[in-house]
Amino acid sequence: MKIHQWLLVTFTTFLLCFTPLSLIIAQEQLPEIVKRIEPSIVLIQTYDKEGKPLAQGSGFFISKNGDVITSRHVILDAFRAEIKTAQGKVYSITQVVAEDKEGDIIRLSVDIPQKEVKPLSVSSSYPEVGEKIVVVGNPLGLELTVADGIVSAVRDVPSFGKIIQITAPVSPGSSGSPVVNMKGEVIGVATFQLSEGQNLNFAIPGQRIIKLKSGTGKSLTEWQRQASEEWIASAEGLFYMGLVFFFGEEYEKALSYFEKAVLEDLQNADAYFYMGTAYGELGRYSEAIQAFKQAIRIKPDYAEAHTNMGAAYLELGRYSEAIQALKQAIRIKPDYAEAHDN
Repeated sequence: MKIHQWLLVTFTTFLLCFTPLSLIIAQEQLPEIVKRIEPSIVLIQTYDKEGKPLAQGSGFFISKNGDVITSRHVILDAFRAEIKTAQGKVYSITQVVAEDKEGDIIRLSVDIPQKEVKPLSVSSSYPEVGEKIVVVGNPLGLELTVADGIVSAVRDVPSFGKIIQITAPVSPGSSGSPVVNMKGEVIGVATFQLSEGQNLNFAIPGQRIIKLKSGTGKSLTEWQRQASEEWIASAEGLFYMGLVFFFGEEYEKALSYFEKAVLEDLQNADAYFYMGTAYGELGRYSEAIQAFKQAIRIKPDYAEAHTNMGAAYLELGRYSEAIQALKQAIRIKPDYAEAHDN
């Protein structure tokens, strides 16, 4: 019996010696940290023009005046939005006061009594790899769900900056949740998950939150209008508008948008493809071929572009070139019926 007790004590001592002290302390702190941050968490509900629920997300108070941080995409397309606090009270979001489009984070003003607000502090430092963290949010509308994990990496993304990889899951509805360290500080905003792998969850660092200073705001309606105008003027928006007219068989109008889209993004293979197809529908086969060549330059294995280019060559009586283009399409997609039919 004494031997067993001695072994148990020895084994316990071994575990304590070789278990990082920081992790032991972190586990002890976790319930207290969660209790401290829960009152700062909000559920965000957005509505369309008809007042129907549009989307849900998570957020947290960042200042005593009731400003909330969340992911920008949570309120996109919203006609009206509100928060629901941890106490179950609902308040209207009145303004957008700052945003980081690239970082997909936004600062919102809320019409809420100051006594109801419990803001979180934000760390100005990047976390250490292996550091214990906790995420509290509303995945799938399940309010105040707690997930813990560690910082698995701090990655430097070209043309973007740093992003924090965490093991705590980021599910739909968790976007905008604070990622909090064991000091109770926000180190990032939960933003997205890569479905291809396990534990590939990401957060926007706290430094980007700090840069979102409160200033002169815009009403949600005004902000949405401006965001829509900016989107329509972007390569993505121009391409989308081109598709609208293309599938409406208004090919001249579609072309004008596709041409603008490729000026904004010279590497948009799909815009070149649909541009070529629109030219083909209008009988402008030489121009169609040039557009398809651009699509293929960007995306060499674009079977549909090879096929349509072959069809354009056929219309011009350039049979040898048509055969070569169609052979390429079949090589890329052996079962591609349209290439065989031509």
